[in-house]
Amino acid sequence: MVAVVLLAPILLGMGWWLFSNISRVLTHETVEAVVVDLIPSVDSDGDTLYRPVYEYRVDGTTYRYESMVNLGGLVVPELGDRKTLLYNPDRPGDARVQNYFLLLILPLVLLAIPLLILAAMFWVTLRRGRPQPVSAAGGSPVPPWAPPSEPPVVPDHGLATGEVIEATFMGTETSQMDDAGGVSYRVRARVEIDGAVHRFVGDWLEEDPTLLLMERGNKVWVRIDPSDPSSYEVLLPGSD
Repeated sequence: MVAVVLLAPILLGMGWWLFSNISRVLTHETVEAVVVDLIPSVDSDGDTLYRPVYEYRVDGTTYRYESMVNLGGLVVPELGDRKTLLYNPDRPGDARVQNYFLLLILPLVLLAIPLLILAAMFWVTLRRGRPQPVSAAGGSPVPPWAPPSEPPVVPDHGLATGEVIEATFMGTETSQMDDAGGVSYRVRARVEIDGAVHRFVGDWLEEDPTLLLMERGNKVWVRIDPSDPSSYEVLLPGSD
């Protein structure tokens, strides 16, 4: 909240600067000006910078415009150099150099920075406030985009002995990306018993088992706890 309050004035300032420059580009006229003077200054490093002074004529009247930008090195113009200015037709003395980088691109970039910061803060806030449901199969977080898992319904007959039953592999689902950029996978399976379809979800795995299960005929096995039919374990090829 504090960051939002601090960034709000910056956003307003950058937005007004960009709006003013867009208005200037759309409504102002262009005129050719001549560099008639270079005002020197010294920066904190001891280097000499120069601020150009331009002279131009509008409707027979001569005006001067002193640039607000200090230039140094190879970009310093020479006396007599010509430059295009934008001037206000209602106030010809109000002029700016026709530099689209300074007028449009720079304020747009500076405006984008606090907007990106606010967007990142909003996204982090949403992530922190989002509840993480837990699966009945392994106690691991369920991806927020995954459909709700139905609790397995296991009939008493034929399964109370704790035998392993064969189930059809129905694909895998992916967990949320962790801090290191990795994801986990878990198997979804189903089996039909006496005309009723029962669904099972395995524990989270570090590697995607899809290719392995396809090679093994899209089959997995499910071991049911005899004392608790709702508790089960999905076994993959190679599991004990």
